[in-house]
Amino acid sequence: MNQEELIHFGTGRQLTEIDYLSELLSYQSLFEEIHSVTNLIQQVQQAVLAINAGLLPEQLPVLKVTDAMIADVQRFVLNKYPKQSNKGNILWAKLAEALENVDFLVRHLRDALIEYFSMYGFVSTPFVKDLSDYIAGEPVLELMAGHGYLSAGLRACQPEQTIIATDNQAWHDQPDVNLRQPVTTVYKMSALSALKKHGDGVAVILMSWAPDTSADDLRVLQLIREQYSDKKFIVIGEKNGATNSKAFWSEAKLKPLLNTHHQSFDLIDERVFEVE
Repeated sequence: MNQEELIHFGTGRQLTEIDYLSELLSYQSLFEEIHSVTNLIQQVQQAVLAINAGLLPEQLPVLKVTDAMIADVQRFVLNKYPKQSNKGNILWAKLAEALENVDFLVRHLRDALIEYFSMYGFVSTPFVKDLSDYIAGEPVLELMAGHGYLSAGLRACQPEQTIIATDNQAWHDQPDVNLRQPVTTVYKMSALSALKKHGDGVAVILMSWAPDTSADDLRVLQLIREQYSDKKFIVIGEKNGATNSKAFWSEAKLKPLLNTHHQSFDLIDERVFEVE
């Protein structure tokens, strides 16, 4: 997928210096002849630069240094110094340490996306296109929209579609708030208030990365069952993990959905569900 095919969600932050990326790229020259490692670094680089420029990135694979990459590095060292074991050992030690650092950095991409872009759930172009096709132009209410990446992507796919993004904007209490405004229009209201105000006028309700520190998600589920049971309720999160309350996961009847292009790149196994 080239850049022209990526969804343009807005201006992005247009940061000229991203320390995380600078640190990762500092290892690129060490591995320039080891394509499996440079490819890993480049995939992370492309994702970060895309979001910074206002584009939803491609879907990422699981980000880690694999046994195959380690074998590639070992092969490179042996080929470079087939009969000079001392030099080979010195080079291997240098590259092995660098590999550990690359592995640490790529495994912590999500932390960087949160720090620089306030993107908690990874929103990729392939996934948003799948979701847009699935919703098929129906009016949408997004609850707990955060900084609005998901709604912004859907709006870019279908500019005439009704998409109402809402969030209680508790993140206003975080530092550097002026640098972390939503990437699209997000109305300030609680999930329950948004549901009561807009629930009758939509066909699809989205809830992505609800916090695991509140039972509001359970109350949303109960209200949907009581008053809006004819709506599609789509939830994105990690079952019994980093998102949503334990009570929600216990009560929700889950149907896995659209996970071809929504696969986790790290230890947080976020998935898409249609919930009854």
